[in-house]
Amino acid sequence: MYKIHAKAVQDYSRLSSDNLSDVILMVVLSIQQPWYSVGEQLKDVKKLGRDSRFIWGNKIKCFDSLQSKKDFIYSQYLAVLNSSKSDDDKALSLMNVFLQIDGLGLAKAGFVCQLTAGLVGCIDVHNIRMYNIPKKDLSFSKSIKSKTLKDKKISNYVSVCHTIGTENLWDTWCSFLATKSKKFEDGFHVSKVHYDFLQSAVNL
Repeated sequence: MYKIHAKAVQDYSRLSSDNLSDVILMVVLSIQQPWYSVGEQLKDVKKLGRDSRFIWGNKIKCFDSLQSKKDFIYSQYLAVLNSSKSDDDKALSLMNVFLQIDGLGLAKAGFVCQLTAGLVGCIDVHNIRMYNIPKKDLSFSKSIKSKTLKDKKISNYVSVCHTIGTENLWDTWCSFLATKSKKFEDGFHVSKVHYDFLQSAVNL
């Protein structure tokens, strides 16, 4: 699943700042929403922008931040991908890139890394239970003044994800979601719609 669909999303992300923005927007829209609904939400936002009914609450801040920073974020993203850094160092750098977007925390920035670079991953409530992850490993505030402490928090999150495995996180989550929602045929279907959502929104 991961090797097919996550790779397709990663290739899509590299093509332009607009494409990268689409992927990040998909992640933002997934916050506190069932995954099956995100595709239609993305299409609505692509049509209506900030006026979409799906841009609400903290998502307004995310949307505005993304629109103003997308070209800068894209240039930093490519610079990290094309660097000679190790995967762990790339992951740390990319987490710092995506955490510049207002409203994104560790889990969703990790999800963006997973979708766009094949690194890190999203530790949601299901994964916390499945892998018995201490919640303190996920606690993070952008208001922390100490750069050392921030970097330590980010590094710890990356370590948790990479110990489990980015690919394993993807495949396990997709299979799990398929057992919880009748909207999906199986884990492969859950995995596939990540890319399908993007293609549907682009081909309006």
